Amino acid sequence: MAPNVLLLDDDTQFRTSVTPALEAFGLRVTSATKGSIARALIEEEEPSLLVVDGLLPDTNGITWIEDLRADGYDTPIIFVSAFYRDLTTFKHLTRDLGVIRVFHKPVTVERFAREVANALSAPMSVAPAPHHRARDQADDPAERVLYPEEPSEPGVDTERARESYVSLLPIAADNLTGAIRRVHSEIDRASVVAEALRQAHDLHGAAATHGLAEISEAAARIEHELRQLQESGRLDWPTMFESIDAVRAHAAAAVGRASQPVAAAPPPVTPAASFFLHRPIPSDFVPTLLVLEDDPAMIAYLRAAFDEVLVHLRPVSTVDEALKIASRNPPTAVLVGWPLRDRDALARFVQMFRGLYGCGQAPIIMLSVDDDPHTRAQAAQLGIDIFLPHPIELVRLHHALGTAVERAMTPRPKIAILRDPDAARSIEDAGLECLLYFSLEELLRELDVESPDVVLLGSSVTAKQVPGIIGMSAWDSECALLCFDDSPLAMEPQITERLSRASGWLAHLHREAERVARLRRQQVRCGQTGVLARSAAVAALEAGLSSAQRHGRTYSVGLIRATDLEGLDHVLARRLQSHLGRLIYGRFRREDVRGRWDDDTFVVGLDGTSARAVVQVLRRLQEEVGAQRMRDPEALAFLHAAIGLSSYPLDGDTSRALILAAHERLQTAVERDPDALVWR
Repeated sequence: MAPNVLLLDDDTQFRTSVTPALEAFGLRVTSATKGSIARALIEEEEPSLLVVDGLLPDTNGITWIEDLRADGYDTPIIFVSAFYRDLTTFKHLTRDLGVIRVFHKPVTVERFAREVANALSAPMSVAPAPHHRARDQADDPAERVLYPEEPSEPGVDTERARESYVSLLPIAADNLTGAIRRVHSEIDRASVVAEALRQAHDLHGAAATHGLAEISEAAARIEHELRQLQESGRLDWPTMFESIDAVRAHAAAAVGRASQPVAAAPPPVTPAASFFLHRPIPSDFVPTLLVLEDDPAMIAYLRAAFDEVLVHLRPVSTVDEALKIASRNPPTAVLVGWPLRDRDALARFVQMFRGLYGCGQAPIIMLSVDDDPHTRAQAAQLGIDIFLPHPIELVRLHHALGTAVERAMTPRPKIAILRDPDAARSIEDAGLECLLYFSLEELLRELDVESPDVVLLGSSVTAKQVPGIIGMSAWDSECALLCFDDSPLAMEPQITERLSRASGWLAHLHREAERVARLRRQQVRCGQTGVLARSAAVAALEAGLSSAQRHGRTYSVGLIRATDLEGLDHVLARRLQSHLGRLIYGRFRREDVRGRWDDDTFVVGLDGTSARAVVQVLRRLQEEVGAQRMRDPEALAFLHAAIGLSSYPLDGDTSRALILAAHERLQTAVERDPDALVWR
């Protein structure tokens, strides 16, 4: 029988995230939310290993382990906590109570599961913990000198644990506020209410444990209101806002009274009423914020500040690392903390960042501790777009990001020109992005990659079928075809507009390019297949993975490629790709992500379903492709679909990691067979 692991933790998100990872290693998992329940399960199940949380609703995790050892149980234990981080507690757990491993939350799920599996498969290096000594043995001098630098029975340093917890309170308050905002704004409330209820429950219990009665009582009121919402569908919002304000105010006050202030302490509290009014982010766009900051406390605060809005945060601590990430994935905006330890780093970063492809227009936001005219003048000279003095309110931070998003969403038209160098030179002089091609074959090859908004056909282009060929190649997007009025193609019906060289043709070209760019921004789905365009698909994957992580669910990403299309006629290959895209769009759930990845590859994202179940779904898709190929061999004889599959948390915790894992498995599948599926 497989080893049994008992998870003693009232954190639903932790249990639901680590349980699939533990089961993937062949372990059986039993869960308990209270110490009393766990004691009953130990007698019934006799688990092979215990995972114990530090703070529980009915007891303290360390006290619970002490009682367990006193009763003679020597079961191996792994201790997990977000609060107990001091050396005295660590020694007490490992030396006196026989705990074999101590983890601090948040944990890396895959690494945690591997450590648990290794602990069960390898001989235990820690001997079973001794039972507590009887009173008549406690005064033995030999026992007292075992550890002469400490008391013979060191206990938990409650004051140090309290200080550690208090330092994290403002972040916990911001997280809870974000969860309540989602309850306030989302239509489908079931999952967001459960998440907010979990956070309120955790704050209620932990604050009471550390003697923070005001915060515990306010969190209890929030928990009560959320339970009322679950049961009756009604909620007293004035009471909720008042309770949120109380939590945030008392958390800020508690940090102010702490004996050891945290570096880069979170800024003053913004009232909940103002917090709810921040500028919303467009739902079909997930901004990426690259954070260049070498203070871990500030990074932790920024994570909490953007918890309630859909933002992909990429924190780095060095200029070289920031430039490396920006060169691969241009961010929507950059936030730089000032001052950095390297005083010359900012000037070097701004200059090199502006030279990277796709980063020339991304706003740079500077969060500065110094707010004096000299610092502001220096920021202006360096080309900083937005200056934010510290301490900063959340509303100003969100407004700065909203400004960056608006700039990113502004259409930047791209113009392709076929055989007209003079027109290309004029367009470049006007500051527009221009691509010049001297052959139709070169233009067709780059059309789907560059995806220009306008194609301007030069006066030397004569073949009347050229507009039709270009329109057919750009089947998955809007693309305006323009020419000059002296062109042989001026009367062709596919031409959108004819330009006169004598009367402001550049202004007409710019207007048409902006119009098409705006339309293409709004059109997030392919007209022929219904699947999301690439940028929208990436945003949807980010949103789906983020939601799965917040609610402790699994998430799977699959790449599906139409194989063996090389050498086929261009039109036939396009037809097969379109057919596979429509099939993918119609065979998955409405809430699943279905998008286009490149010319012949599609991506799907499936939330809340195990990898094994997803494999069965994808195999049915392949079977349907095979059945259609048999029914219509003339049209679909060359249609095959190879699939690579990855899943969170086993293959990583970012969309990039999941895509890379799926891509690697897709390559393996293509090498094996045109209809292969590889998922591990």
